[in-house]
Amino acid sequence: MKSKRISIVALGLTLGVVGVARAELTREDNVLLSFRGGITPKALPRNSDAPVAVWVDSSVKATDGSDPPPQLREIVIAINKGGKLFTEGLPTCEIRRIQPSTMAAAEQICGGAIVGTGHVGVRIAFEKDHPFDFSAPLLAFNAEPHNGHRRILAQVYGSEPPSSFVLTFKIHRRPGTFGTVISTRLPRSARDWAFITHFDMKLQRRYMYRGRQRSFISASCAAPEGFPGTVYPFAEASYRFATGTTASMTLLRNCAVRK
Repeated sequence: MKSKRISIVALGLTLGVVGVARAELTREDNVLLSFRGGITPKALPRNSDAPVAVWVDSSVKATDGSDPPPQLREIVIAINKGGKLFTEGLPTCEIRRIQPSTMAAAEQICGGAIVGTGHVGVRIAFEKDHPFDFSAPLLAFNAEPHNGHRRILAQVYGSEPPSSFVLTFKIHRRPGTFGTVISTRLPRSARDWAFITHFDMKLQRRYMYRGRQRSFISASCAAPEGFPGTVYPFAEASYRFATGTTASMTLLRNCAVRK
């Protein structure tokens, strides 16, 4: 089915208004997907990098009201190549140390490796039980590279009912506009019961290394000389579902040159 997309960003550009939009909705088959995201602060240097926070937020619904909704199996978010990751000197965490554990325990064990926070909403559907909602915060930890790829461990812990699992995000670089790719798959152990309905994560961390302050993520505002700011393609997201459906979208954002 041809996707039906509502891009408020495009409308804002048509009207000559920069930065009006905050979300895009995409419908593919039986999936209605909302995706938002951005970088803060918006005011950045033109010719050098500065510390930033990158955030993404998405929600999934079934267009026909089915319960549970289509199962989200894979998330791939590619961010503009202007966003640079720096992990040298940043502590790392191993999945065996925080799974299973409470969030407080994970923070105590691997607090030095925290690079972000977020939330996950899951519709839980066991074979003989009526589906119910599970919502929990997450902590994102810097992890040791694997097969040449940097990684983020997103540890999720909820108390009602007590549950803990980890989403492993692989990070790699690729050519093109969206040069930093962050991706994860739903663990096989959760595929029989977990149906993700919401996911948001904010990545941000400053730390000292060799006497200098470093930032996990940094960026600049690459506006042409003489221009106070620019509109740029921020992120390209792709969500794959167990039904075989893939929903994709692109977000535009704006930045201002810091005086």
